Amino acid sequence: MGDLRELPELSEDKTEPFSQTEIQARLERSRREELPTTASAIPLDSFVVPPDEHIRILLRPLAPGRALREHPSVRQIDLLAADGTDGEDAAPHKVLAVRQTAQDVNFPVQISKVRCHLYYDPARDHIVLSNSCDIPFLLSRVSQDPDANTGASLPIQIDPRARKVLAPGTWRITLGDTDLLDFRPLERPSVLLRRRSPSASSSEASEISELVKSTGKRSFVAGDDDYASPEKRRRPSGPAPDRDEDQVVFFMPSKAADEGKQVAAFTGHPLLDLKPDETLEVPPGQAIVGYTITKKKPIASTSSASVFMAEYSGSPGTYIVAKVLNTTLSSKTESSEAMIAKRVIQQAETWLSELRNHAKLKHDNIVQLHGGDARFLSIYMESIDGRDLSTEHIWRAVRTDLFMGNRSDAIRILKDLSRALKHLHGLALQHNDIKPGNVLYSRERGAVLCDLGLSTMQGARVGGGTPWYVGPELIRGLGSSKDETGRGPPSDIWALGVLMLYILGKISWPDIRGHRNHPRYLFWMIAEANDWSKPAPMRMQTWLTEVRNVRAGLDVHDQLERLVHGMLTPHPKERPTAAEILRELEGEEGGR
Repeated sequence: MGDLRELPELSEDKTEPFSQTEIQARLERSRREELPTTASAIPLDSFVVPPDEHIRILLRPLAPGRALREHPSVRQIDLLAADGTDGEDAAPHKVLAVRQTAQDVNFPVQISKVRCHLYYDPARDHIVLSNSCDIPFLLSRVSQDPDANTGASLPIQIDPRARKVLAPGTWRITLGDTDLLDFRPLERPSVLLRRRSPSASSSEASEISELVKSTGKRSFVAGDDDYASPEKRRRPSGPAPDRDEDQVVFFMPSKAADEGKQVAAFTGHPLLDLKPDETLEVPPGQAIVGYTITKKKPIASTSSASVFMAEYSGSPGTYIVAKVLNTTLSSKTESSEAMIAKRVIQQAETWLSELRNHAKLKHDNIVQLHGGDARFLSIYMESIDGRDLSTEHIWRAVRTDLFMGNRSDAIRILKDLSRALKHLHGLALQHNDIKPGNVLYSRERGAVLCDLGLSTMQGARVGGGTPWYVGPELIRGLGSSKDETGRGPPSDIWALGVLMLYILGKISWPDIRGHRNHPRYLFWMIAEANDWSKPAPMRMQTWLTEVRNVRAGLDVHDQLERLVHGMLTPHPKERPTAAEILRELEGEEGGR
């Protein structure tokens, strides 16, 4: 799920007879190379793309003998040009098209020596180009619309690792004196919104009336480089009339409406804009599975993601939890093109990593994955009948910020989380963000670990997390030898140890120290933990000293406190594993 798939390259060195599969592949490649590549070819801007094809990019290789590397999401389709382009010739033209599926956060381009990725943004029609190779190339806008032929058409050098936000329209990649590829990003496909709401107001109807005056052609808005927050141009709104009725609204790019349909233009994120009891319907297409999702009630919302309870047609008869990543920057943030590009890529890669890792995990003490959709950067998970361990009034006292459970809760929580980590670590994964807020708990279900957003394969570089739960191994030379630097499974054990100090009532909820009005405010940036010109190293050491002092006061004759004492050992290799903790708690048979 979420894999970026590439076909293996066919060998040119074989002397044995070709297999039927290879013959078909070569024939397909030959057909693709026969596509028009000259300046006389129909401009990509002229083609009318059916809205139900889920096509996001049109492609045209330009240099003879420089074929585009094959990819499963690319196929050859027949398209008609807009009226007047072909004259009397109305025959369809063969065009390479990229379909975005529920697994694709980007499309990898490889032609000649150029390698780059085109990232889709679920909140905008723009895409983000990222140069993935070690050589620069030129990028220019070649759209035929006269209004678009401004300074944007001048070639721009895209250096290695550089990024560029691209509006819909045709763009060209050039290497040296050779034009390699034309590609045309398209507006996002339409989705349908079903809502139980009052009938449209007159002002709403007026706006809808303007939107439906469209040719039905999916095309670009010339010079549209508005990267601002989509809150400025979201769904129509109006006063509430006095009767309820079922209403269907087509959320489509503003130029892609059909005459006579009720339409609402969107430039924002359809899932993030969804209101309670509204249903988003994602239509099916070729190789695309359609589904519906109905928002029930919000759970949490931050600048980076929104979480809400929903009904999902992929898991009928039960509620699920939807997590939707946000690629837009806060309206308070001064957003440059570079910041927007970084945000889109970062959120896309976070979604992909979380979905890939989560799909490997199937355990009672880890929230179950139901699905996800790259087109919205959404993840659909099991709904747990429990609240997280930092929830006020339920598990955390308001005045003291101490845990409100008892010793039986503590034992159950440690057992369940050790089971979860044993399973996770056994698959060569690490969570990297163990904390009370990421543990859902009820006495009936037990503890369930959630939020795999920062999870990584073991050995991968880890940059995120929550400061108070990061072990001393993060600071070079502190609590680790030279061969023990970095974070791994023992770091999850340390974080579990800090969580258990809170569960045992030895410390208040650590996260409260990050509130600026707290009398003992203590916060630092994890990324700056080794930068001694910043306050982060000293603040982290202050916190680690507090943890060390609390650890020293634990009763090592008590089984539970002895285990926590071991989990907070400064040296990572001396900490118990999750399996060892289970053996201690449950006997030699270990955990599930």
